[in-house]
Amino acid sequence: MTPEGAEAPGQRPSQSLPAVLRRRRLVWKVNGVFLAILVAVLGVSSYVTNLDYERTEFSAARDLSQVSTERILQRIRDLMLAREAHNLAAVVNRMAAENPLYREIRLVAHDGRVVASQLDSAATAIEPRSWPCSVCHPSGEVVDVVTPARLDTVLSLAGGERVMSVITPVLSEEACASAECHATSAAAEVLGVVQADFSLERIDRLIAQHNTHTAIVIVIALILGVATTWWMTDRLVGSRIRALREGAQRLADRDFSFRFSDPKQDGIAQLAGVFDDMASEFSMTHSELRSTKEVLQGIIENSPDIIIAVDPGGLIATFNSGAERILGYRSDEVVGKRIEMLFANPSERDVAIRQLEHTDHVVNYLTHFLTKSGRVRVVLLTLSRLRTPDGTPIGTIGISKDVTRELRLQRELLRSERMAALGQAITGIQHSMKNLLNVLKGGSYMVKLGLAKDNKKMLSEGWEMVEEAINHMTDMSKSMLDFARERDLDLRTTDLRELARKAYSLSESKFKESEVLLRLEVADDIPEVQCDPELIHSVIMDLLSNALYACSWKDYDEAETPAVILRADRASGDGYVQIEVEDNGEGMAEEIKSKIFTPFFSTKKKKGTGMGLAVVARIVSSHGGRTTVESEPGAGATFRVLLPVNGPSLHEEEADG
Repeated sequence: MTPEGAEAPGQRPSQSLPAVLRRRRLVWKVNGVFLAILVAVLGVSSYVTNLDYERTEFSAARDLSQVSTERILQRIRDLMLAREAHNLAAVVNRMAAENPLYREIRLVAHDGRVVASQLDSAATAIEPRSWPCSVCHPSGEVVDVVTPARLDTVLSLAGGERVMSVITPVLSEEACASAECHATSAAAEVLGVVQADFSLERIDRLIAQHNTHTAIVIVIALILGVATTWWMTDRLVGSRIRALREGAQRLADRDFSFRFSDPKQDGIAQLAGVFDDMASEFSMTHSELRSTKEVLQGIIENSPDIIIAVDPGGLIATFNSGAERILGYRSDEVVGKRIEMLFANPSERDVAIRQLEHTDHVVNYLTHFLTKSGRVRVVLLTLSRLRTPDGTPIGTIGISKDVTRELRLQRELLRSERMAALGQAITGIQHSMKNLLNVLKGGSYMVKLGLAKDNKKMLSEGWEMVEEAINHMTDMSKSMLDFARERDLDLRTTDLRELARKAYSLSESKFKESEVLLRLEVADDIPEVQCDPELIHSVIMDLLSNALYACSWKDYDEAETPAVILRADRASGDGYVQIEVEDNGEGMAEEIKSKIFTPFFSTKKKKGTGMGLAVVARIVSSHGGRTTVESEPGAGATFRVLLPVNGPSLHEEEADG
């Protein structure tokens, strides 16, 4: 079901007019370019045609006007030679009436007087600077006479009408010399001009009609061109581009079953083929991703362990069914909330996150989760940083295994093993007690006998035997209690280097008195350790005391010096540090080495309780570490203690399974 107002995937959305217009921008552009070219071609063609037509018409009018003007001039010459100048106006009017194209015919004397004019209202004189006087007198002076450069021109009248004005000079001839009016004129002198104005109204009307017809043709061509190009462009390009757009939208809506299947063999069809190939690839990839996602979701949801994903802001993004079952929360109760709500002590998560600064994985980090009911669950957390393909962090994912029950069983097993060890040591205890009782009996007998005989020496020796037996029994009892007692570790962040230096400083004088060389070798890159510093200090002191004793029982050659080395360094395994105490003492056989950490087993004859190394192993084990020994007879021994950097994994608070 899709939300109200939303389109279902694959459904073709309704199209608004602006959207349609936007999709047809290409059609508009193609038509616009075509129409611009068409208008330009038709306009230029019409302009050139009009110019040619106008030039042709003007040429024909000019030829006609020149012929007509020659006729007029001939009639005027005949009248003047016949001394009938008074008939000039009548002749001009009659000739004008014969041809309706004449707009004006007038005879202008050399001094600018209008001798005869078709229009009765015409001016009687012409300004020297105006047409036609300006043909012969460019500067307007009468004395300034030049040969006419042109004999016709096109004039525009006040009403907008245009006329072609043709000027024909009237020259003085031999016959004019005998006439009284031109007796003083020289031959070939310009006596005046005949101005004939031919109306261009017909030509202008024809040109206007031609322009109108051209405009109509252009409009018709534009309409037909628009319709044709629109139809062709929309059919050949526009509709196919819309199909590509709609197909791309369907692909974006994850409808990967869509195919264009364009049957044409042009570039757009090839582009559609590329889209079809992309759709096929997307379909396959989408199916694979969906299958992979389902598998991963199945793994996460069906995992019995706690799987929680956290975004970069520390908010819970994924909370699987295993987490719901163990912690008691529903997924919708914690998703979007801060991850610290699940930790019994939020600072424990801060410690794990700080470790991620140097690596992308924290493996088997022991921490405590708080259930919805308020109970504490002990978990082993493996934390990994999530990154994009380019390496950008996008959060963390933690897989946690609930080990509360396992830890409780391990503690019970350790108690059982300790009790079993105590049971196995009963024989040794009984043997030691029997020997101590015999010593007590012997001492008490000597005390009794010394009292009876008043022998102070015998009394003193007997009492020394009794005190020695009592002290030995006290030490044995204390060691047994230390071994069997369940301790609460005072875990603190500890600098192991300082702890080793302190043990070295306290033991140095004792080793010098025994003439045994003590050396300290501490690495600089040892990380700080979560441990009980007092107990680990006692472990180091016990190992140093044991090494000193081993050196005191060996007969060294002159070339060999008794020596003990105390080392502190990183261990070969990740997340561990090690403490080593190496001596070159008498060493031990394999049989003794296998029993060295057994309670009440001792090689120190009467001076040892047999509990020292057993207590060392017990303390190291409570820290989640291991104690090992390497030794050969006559070659000394090396005791090695491995401690986890992040603290113990076996010493936990009591929790229900």
